[in-house]
Amino acid sequence: MARLTPKFAYILVLLAGLALAIGDHLASRSMAGLGAPSDLGNACAPCGAPCTK
Repeated sequence: MARLTPKFAYILVLLAGLALAIGDHLASRSMAGLGAPSDLGNACAPCGAPCTK
């Protein structure tokens, strides 16, 4: 087996951190309700135009 060089260890740590950051981002619920009608305020049209009622 090849020796664990500092360069290889750095690459492994960097990839592990990147994988954790992506996993945390994909698991977050911050954008769960994006696009829901209640988020548009008083807009009636999909483009966000206000209601004329």
